[in-house]
Amino acid sequence: MRIRSLLLPLGACLLMSCSHTYDGHLSNIQVRALNMALADKATQLKDTYLDTYSILVGSDGKPLVFFYMPDGEHLSELGYLRWVDARLASYIKANAVTCAGMVGDSITNRTYVAMVQNGTKPATWDDLLGIKAYNMGVDGETSGDVIKRLDTLIHPDIDCYFLMIGNNDLHAGVPIPEVVANVEIIVNYLHSMSGKPVVIQAVMPAYY
Repeated sequence: MRIRSLLLPLGACLLMSCSHTYDGHLSNIQVRALNMALADKATQLKDTYLDTYSILVGSDGKPLVFFYMPDGEHLSELGYLRWVDARLASYIKANAVTCAGMVGDSITNRTYVAMVQNGTKPATWDDLLGIKAYNMGVDGETSGDVIKRLDTLIHPDIDCYFLMIGNNDLHAGVPIPEVVANVEIIVNYLHSMSGKPVVIQAVMPAYY
């Protein structure tokens, strides 16, 4: 894996507003509202909630440009390394996770923007996490889409699921209570069919 200390020498970078006007872009005000509801639901379900929003913003609460691809939503290589270093690695170590199921949309799916083996090979979740992992992210998916493929998510060797979903729901105008209800369906199914923990992750901020 490329050295994660790449994160350290980065100095001050341009920051942009957390929210955006009505031009089709995702509003981080909406994202934060959804994340609050997801955190409450995780508490209700007695599941772990990981704050994967704040790790991508500066001290002023605005997203940091170097964690993003030019489209302002998908993560750059540094974004994926930040996600792993700041949240996933410590949870995996503390809970002795040996095989992860990474469930979500394109933000979960596109690990290939990060490079390993001296920059010669696109990264997989196995590379980034250092354990066996199933990439169950699908570009463009909503929480409702994940529900339609729940039976494909069960693998006997997975001992923890990491769920991040809701970005595309907000783009599509799906009400937050409906997104949260869908997340509850997903989590309950994974619990009942696998008996394994499910970690609910915050939807990440957008940078425009």
